[in-house]
Amino acid sequence: MRARKFKTQADVDRYVSEGYGAGEGETYKPWLRVQDVPSRGRSRKVPGMTVNRTYHVLSDLEYQYLTVLEFSERVVDIREQYPLFPTREAQQIAARLGISYPRYPGTTVPYVLTTDFLITITDETGQKYTAARTLKYDDELTSPKNLQRRLEKFELERELLGSKGIDDWAIVTQSMLGRTLTRNLEWLRQGGISPQRHLAQPDVQQRFLDHLTYFASTERTLSSVIRTVANAIRVPYSDGVFLFKQAVWKKAIIFDIRNTELQLSRACPSLTFTNLSSEKAA
Repeated sequence: MRARKFKTQADVDRYVSEGYGAGEGETYKPWLRVQDVPSRGRSRKVPGMTVNRTYHVLSDLEYQYLTVLEFSERVVDIREQYPLFPTREAQQIAARLGISYPRYPGTTVPYVLTTDFLITITDETGQKYTAARTLKYDDELTSPKNLQRRLEKFELERELLGSKGIDDWAIVTQSMLGRTLTRNLEWLRQGGISPQRHLAQPDVQQRFLDHLTYFASTERTLSSVIRTVANAIRVPYSDGVFLFKQAVWKKAIIFDIRNTELQLSRACPSLTFTNLSSEKAA
């Protein structure tokens, strides 16, 4: 599909009427798509796991943060490239802040600002609330080039979200995420988390976990442990790797995911099991 052009107010109005930036869950349609804007790193369309739709992420950093959000059991909806339309109120807020409202290049059309992620989260009591996150590489916050204008846009974004009742807003950088966590989550997500039919059977998954509790050892490589378990339950090694990834993603296996890098050729990490059979649990 072609990139959309934003040259006139009629263009913006048409995209609004087509549903861009509207909806929730599976019906949400991001304001910006990967084909609409140049990006730093690799733009990509990502099959959703928390929500059954395709996400549009515009950089490696956005993809890494998406994996963090989807790994969280508290996140129930993710809306990327969420629009903050330049309403009269929005432009009045900018004027009050002394900020020149951004325009599309070469036009007088007010720019539709976006927040990278609008997230619906459940708190400890089960109540839902909305948070917004802006993703930036560290050097974007340290380089003096255009920094003042960037800071003004941050302040405007924060105020516009606040006017919508969204007070939980923050900037996230790659150093905040941590390299080990993001590499682990990217590895776990490779190949998808939805199992093939023969691996979706609860008894297959449970037998894998039961045998893993017996064979897991930090004195062996992760590959060696998985291969032994796969042989014991008579599935191919590749299926064993998939079952391990799935178990970690579903929190049936817990380990220090922020500080221990998962690699098949490295030592098996110290694992805690939370989804054992009734016999084992007893």
